[in-house]
Amino acid sequence: MHLATRRTIWTAVAALLLLGPVALTVWRTGSGKPLSVILTAVGVVALVTMGVTMLAPARLRTLTRTFGIDRIIGTHRWLGIAAIVAALVHLAVAVVRSPKLWNPFAASLSIQWGWLATTAMVAVGLVAAWGRRSGRRYEVWARVHALLAAAAIVLAGLHVFWLGNLLEDPVMRVVLSALILGFLAVLFLRWVWRPLFSRHGAYVVYGVRPEGPSTATLVLAPVHLQRGMRFHAGQFVWLRLRRSVLGSEEHPFTIASSAQITGRLELTVRGSGDFSTTLASLPPGSRVWLDGPHGSFSATPEAPGLVLIAGGVGITPMMSMLRTLADSADPRPLHMVVAQRPDEPLFEPELASLARRLDLRITRTSGRRVDAALLDEVIPGRGRRHLDWFVCGSPSLLAGSLAAIEQLGVPAERVHSEQFGWSGAIPVQRNRRVSTP
Repeated sequence: MHLATRRTIWTAVAALLLLGPVALTVWRTGSGKPLSVILTAVGVVALVTMGVTMLAPARLRTLTRTFGIDRIIGTHRWLGIAAIVAALVHLAVAVVRSPKLWNPFAASLSIQWGWLATTAMVAVGLVAAWGRRSGRRYEVWARVHALLAAAAIVLAGLHVFWLGNLLEDPVMRVVLSALILGFLAVLFLRWVWRPLFSRHGAYVVYGVRPEGPSTATLVLAPVHLQRGMRFHAGQFVWLRLRRSVLGSEEHPFTIASSAQITGRLELTVRGSGDFSTTLASLPPGSRVWLDGPHGSFSATPEAPGLVLIAGGVGITPMMSMLRTLADSADPRPLHMVVAQRPDEPLFEPELASLARRLDLRITRTSGRRVDAALLDEVIPGRGRRHLDWFVCGSPSLLAGSLAAIEQLGVPAERVHSEQFGWSGAIPVQRNRRVSTP
């Protein structure tokens, strides 16, 4: 299915999930007092938006392939803010309508559930804001964030159930029940089935190949050979070392191997932390579990040629692209700009070999900044506007490279980028595709 078609379908589904229950609520309760209708409608907005917010990062593969993980996480963030605002407005309208609700301890059980749900939602936002600050351990605050969100939506459900006014309407009862069942099914798939029971992501370590002083490639083979992962070059996976729901640390890694080979998977890892250092020292036969593939950082067959700009270990998805193109004997012109540390020239011998198999020109920056002048030397002429540009690396490399590409007049829809690390959003054009694995 074409990318534009998939995006249209998913956008329509999201609009239906967000607006459908609210419109139905107004229709079914519109004969009541205006303040009561507003109170109920805003409450449904908060509940539905909260549910969609939790579904957005549930790693639905077709969703991450369609929009990229960056847009999904960005949408998740804004929907979360909208849900918190709607919950606070719902609470404010309820207090205006009935001032005695200011004291939750003197209120009914259903109102107490509502107060607790609103408190939990505010805590979700505060934890997210705190966790995004530099130096916070992602795996710690992300789990607290997820647990608080789960508590918020359970408490909100109890509030609706104990209050009972929405469930008295047979149409609303069916709609809300269907939404809850769908919501629980997706969460069960994400948090229970895949981590504990799925055989699709079970892999065994075949070997570890050193690539440099601090970088190694983890070579994996599927435990069940007939279940080898099919992916697009440039996508990534989440890796964990043991099977559990919340107790196992997991991290994203870009696939480096060719998409033409499904019986082997390679992940190139730089030892920048305890987890990646542990991966580089895993003995053959160790088992790991993968969730993927995810991401939209992939070349399309329609592009007349590619420009690949890689910084450091950001060369990993580029290697997957080049290996895939070489295995399929792709004739398109390829330009590669590599910015790496002099003491760790990753994949240098293999790149020389790939340059003989492909129409590939490689430019090493040798410490020079990637700017418009350099890129104009590498790819001169107006034809560069028709090529697809891929940029992957650190935030500084992305910021400089994307600004330079924009100066060259390359259309935004032909620019694709992926940021390595969790340092937050970078200032790029709104319609550029940026992934953050």
